[in-house]
Order: sequence, then structure tokens, then C-alpha cells
Amino acid sequence: MTVGRITEYLSERATDPAPAFIMQREIFKTAADDPAYVDAYERLKQTKYYTELANEQQPDGSWGRFHTQNSKDPVKRRFVTTEHALQRARQMGLPKDDPVMVKAIGLMERYVTETETWTDSVEKHHDNGKSHMRARPFLTAAVLNQTDPGNPAVKPKQDVYVRTLAASVSGDTIDEAAWDAENRAYRGPCLNAWNAYSALMLSNADADDTLQRLYLRYLWDRRDGIYYISNASVNNVCCIEDRSFGMWLGVLEYLIKYPQFVEFAQPTVIPHLLYEAERLMDGRAEVSKSYGVRYADNWRDGGKRTSDVLLRILRLLVGC
Repeated sequence: MTVGRITEYLSERATDPAPAFIMQREIFKTAADDPAYVDAYERLKQTKYYTELANEQQPDGSWGRFHTQNSKDPVKRRFVTTEHALQRARQMGLPKDDPVMVKAIGLMERYVTETETWTDSVEKHHDNGKSHMRARPFLTAAVLNQTDPGNPAVKPKQDVYVRTLAASVSGDTIDEAAWDAENRAYRGPCLNAWNAYSALMLSNADADDTLQRLYLRYLWDRRDGIYYISNASVNNVCCIEDRSFGMWLGVLEYLIKYPQFVEFAQPTVIPHLLYEAERLMDGRAEVSKSYGVRYADNWRDGGKRTSDVLLRILRLLVGC
């Protein structure tokens, strides 16, 4: 099985607007002024996926609260938080110059630079909300770094993560207690070393290669996984039939921006992804209707579900 064979397979089958646009933008890497790209982008903007995002986005660029759902909101919303909406936008492959993304990125820049404040309720926890308030710009910066890598508003917060990471090295691993000590002193970002937001912030940080590789090794091998996205080690490769298969792919998507990712993925992850893709294409595996990420318009169609999962695998393989 090869990336080329998967691409050829999907070229004939991933024809719904969202998958077709992802193919043009991420797999074929078509120029934005190419007629094929323009046509695919225009088709995407006519879909329910896009119109839901655009119609529910508020004038300030948000979709309501940023991180925590408002359980008392009388209005039923498709996107319960701004983070939820941005996750969908990334799944669709929306470029950062899309009008929806421009407004959202501007909002996050204001949150990170603290010229505007979250509308979320303060999470009191153990210190009456002090750590939660400090963490807000850092958490937003992590999402902004995922949405718009290299955004200049991110770097000052990212540098705090790098200092926290450097202070947490113990031999050839990360001392979680030392990381937490930085947080307790309010010098750190108030987010744990094994937190998904920490993983996002350090993926393209201005850090020593050895330090970054050590941190990726820590995340890769951590038995209890990465908080917010998985409770299992990345090394626990999953098959399509496993209920945690989609979650496992999500972990890989969080880590793929690390320059050293391919070093870690090459021995077992990449061969396994190719094998699972082969099983899907040969009809030896079937995607459950309960599987999470959806690109195609009609998920009742088993062929569409197969193509969607294959495209998610292909995006990872091409990203390597």
C-alpha cells in the first residue's frame, strides 16, 4: 500500500464538496488561483457545513463562549463553543484567509494579547479562579497556534511554555512535578505538561531540537495519554474496529506538526496507517456510523464513510 494508491482511490470517490476541497488544498496542493481550487472552494462554501459556521458566527468572530459550554443558553446552537466551531473549520481545511477564519483569528489575537476577555464563566477550582484567569490567554494561544501557525501573537506565550519545559527536564524525561511547581509559582502557563494545549503550543516552538524531541518522546510514551484527547499512549495503535480508533487519529493530528514526528511515527504508526487504509480499500474493514469526524454530505452511505476515514488517514500521511 502506498500514499499514491490511496490518493488515486480517493480521486475517484471523494467527490463531495468538503472532501474534494481538502484533496485540492492539502493532497494535490493546488495553487489558490488555480481554477480547480477555486471551483472546489466555491462548492465548499455552498455546503451546510460551511453555512452553519458562517451563519452562527457572531459579529466579534466568536461562536459564543470560547472554551466552556453555556448550559443555560436558551438558544440551541450547532457549535457549543468557539473551540468546537474552529475544530470543524480545521476539519474542513478552511484557509486562514477565509472570511470566517479571518474574524476568528482576529478574536483570538485579542484574547491572547488580553485586549479582550473571554465571556466564559471563571472556573474557580482550588484558588478562586486565579489559575484559570492566567491560563486563558495561554489556552487561546494554543488554539491560535493550531489554526494559524506562526501567528506573531503566539510567540510570547509560547516562550513561557519553552521556559517551563526547560525547567522540567529530569535526565531523559519530563518531571511532571517540576512542571507543576512552575505553575504553582505562576511563572508557568497553569496547564499540565500532558495537556493537549501544551502539546499544541510546543509543536512549532523556538526550542532546542533536543528539548523538543524529549518532550515529544514524553507525550508519545505517556501511559495515560494526553489530557482532553486521549487516555492511552500513542504507542497503543488502534484498528478501525476499535472504538478508540478516531481518538487515536486525533492524537496523531495534535502531534503531527512536531518536526520530529516522522521519526516517532516511522517504525510502527505509518506502516499501521497504510495497512488500515489497505483494509478499507479492499473491503476488509467497515467504518462504524458512530465514528466522529465527517467530511461527506451523506454519512449513511458506507462508501462515503470509508472515503472519509481514508482521507483522514491520507491527510496524516501527507502531513508527515
